[in-house]
Amino acid sequence: MTDDLDDLLGPPPAPAGPDSALFRRTERVLRRGRLARRVARAGAVAAVFAAGGLAGWLAKPDRERVTTIEVAVASPPDVVTVPVVVPVPQPVPDLPQSSPPSPAAAELLAEQADDPAEAARLYRLAGDLYLNDRQDYRQAARCYRLHLARAGAAGLAPAADDSWLLTSLKNAKFKESIDATASGG
Repeated sequence: MTDDLDDLLGPPPAPAGPDSALFRRTERVLRRGRLARRVARAGAVAAVFAAGGLAGWLAKPDRERVTTIEVAVASPPDVVTVPVVVPVPQPVPDLPQSSPPSPAAAELLAEQADDPAEAARLYRLAGDLYLNDRQDYRQAARCYRLHLARAGAAGLAPAADDSWLLTSLKNAKFKESIDATASGG
């Protein structure tokens, strides 16, 4: 059964005559061009891949090759001496020298003292003993704080025989007093 529209809907008939040879040659040239472009793109991708692999292979460290690195050594700098004050614990004149008192004994005497200056001196002694003999920083700081509380404003003055911990606590107490007067409290 034939339909009237088969001629319109079907493929066009191949041209006959001299134009058909021209058509076939043109088709071959276009196919070759498309194929050449595809091969060129694939070649470019392969070239980039090969270049990356070559760069990685050339950049890898050789296990046999050992590189010697020369290091320039500068001359040592001039030595500068810096004087440092090292506090020396002073002996306690009021207590017996034959056996140095324990920090707890000095602290007990400070608690029993009626004179605030004597109590401050004994708390300072107990703090020094805790710091120098036992390296008990917590107890030393507690005794130094009690010393500063008993000594009052006169105890904040720096002294040559102050330990590093007492100096630090004096500085903190002085800053607190400055901040309290600045804020009106």
